[in-house]
Amino acid sequence: MYWGSMMIGRWAGAISAFEFKSNTKKMLTVIVPLVAFGIVIAVNSIAQYDMTPLYMYIVCIFIQIVAFFLSQDKPAKTLLIFSLIGVVSMLIGVFTKGDIAIYAFLTGGIACSIMWPCIFALSIAGIGKYTTQGAAFLIMMILGGAIIPPLQGKLADIFSIQSSYWIAVVCFVYLVFYAFKTKSVLKNQGITLNK
Repeated sequence: MYWGSMMIGRWAGAISAFEFKSNTKKMLTVIVPLVAFGIVIAVNSIAQYDMTPLYMYIVCIFIQIVAFFLSQDKPAKTLLIFSLIGVVSMLIGVFTKGDIAIYAFLTGGIACSIMWPCIFALSIAGIGKYTTQGAAFLIMMILGGAIIPPLQGKLADIFSIQSSYWIAVVCFVYLVFYAFKTKSVLKNQGITLNK
């Protein structure tokens, strides 16, 4: 369901890539994540997995929909909102038990789903002739995906799987900082991506 959440968020984020009328865009922002959630549930049900425990995950999908409306297609604001969702959901997951903790950790997929395009847009803005090199360094940033999971796994071995999600909290907190800092840095350079 984590990867399903990533797909749901990416499909919803893709709506911005098309030139839809405002009302159509609003309607699709609600419909596309719900259809994507239905597809995830249907495919797993066809594969004979019991998906009934995840039906209530629809609440998290509605949180994502609200977050998309609040972000208004602005990269810094989108990154900030989804990073905050990541922080809150990971903290809920660390401090609760049962289905609530599971849903909270799964919501990390929703939080991460739309971050990369925002990080990329914010990172290469204003670097002019160094855009190619900047983009190359950003691709190297994916190395974090090879460092963070083993670190989290080691913490899980030492403490517990649930407490290992403090690593995710720290990562999301950094992204909150990055969203704030990048917006002010770009503003000082006279660059406003939020228009």
